[in-house]
Amino acid sequence: MFESVMWLIVVAGGPLLLALLMAYVLMTRRHRGPAERMESDRATKRLYSQDER
Repeated sequence: MFESVMWLIVVAGGPLLLALLMAYVLMTRRHRGPAERMESDRATKRLYSQDER
């Protein structure tokens, strides 16, 4: 009996835990605003220009 309950926890609980984790990440991920995107683009261009030298 204990083995079948443990198997159920592993088989059903694993995907459930993974789905909850993915939902949490999708809900809490932060989107960058236009100013942050522009600053990131400027920094990227600056790094690439330094790399070409």
